[in-house]
Amino acid sequence: MLLGALGTILLVAALSLVLAALRVPVLGPAGLVVGVLASLLLVPAALAVLAVRYWQSMYGREGYFTMSIPVRGRSLFWAKTLYALIVAVLAGAVSALGLATATVVLGLSRGLSASAAFDALGDMLDSVGTPMIWFLAVVLLVQLVFAVLCGAAIMSISAEGRFNRLGFGAPLLGWVGLYVVMQGAGLAAMLFVPLGLTIGGPDAGTLVAQGMLQEFLDALQSSGAGGQQQVDVLGLGVIPLTIAVTALLSWWGVRSIERRTSLR
Repeated sequence: MLLGALGTILLVAALSLVLAALRVPVLGPAGLVVGVLASLLLVPAALAVLAVRYWQSMYGREGYFTMSIPVRGRSLFWAKTLYALIVAVLAGAVSALGLATATVVLGLSRGLSASAAFDALGDMLDSVGTPMIWFLAVVLLVQLVFAVLCGAAIMSISAEGRFNRLGFGAPLLGWVGLYVVMQGAGLAAMLFVPLGLTIGGPDAGTLVAQGMLQEFLDALQSSGAGGQQQVDVLGLGVIPLTIAVTALLSWWGVRSIERRTSLR
């Protein structure tokens, strides 16, 4: 199921980018757009398939076999989530490669030579900067860990006897609730937690012991006065918040598997 879904997306992306690189009339420009969209779709598709398989193998018909394996619930949880995380990280790496390829193909479609197109990609990466690239990679990794572990934990909690009558609707409600909570708590963390990243001026890319509350208030005042305030500090409080929520839900999910699993 996983190989079929991701393999199809990869094939579509590859064929589309080839059409764009060859500058095929009509199909070439459309192929570039399809190639970019397919590359971006890889990680969400992988997470969706992994979520479905986790639910089926733990709490669907296959759950009776899974729960008969003579290991503790935490072993089941970590085996499945670590596998899912490896798949998600690989999908993310392939997605990044696809986007980089699309950048080169864009240069080729505009008549640049292959070397010039690769030079343009290198210039773009240099403009972003190595520290920022590593920072973005860490942020994306944290988000993938959050998505995989919290998704599995919510499904395990939703499979308890008091919730499982809702079927797969229970984890869907759990995900919606988590999203709403994280939006509100994430905004508060960005404003008040003294951890930020300078994104403007000569010190851009450096960490500072500062939230973005003052930046937020200044932006509100500037907006009310009809102006536009430039934000120089990006609050990073959402990162420790995400790690803490991931740890809490993982503990809760393991506890639910070991103490409250209810198969219908």
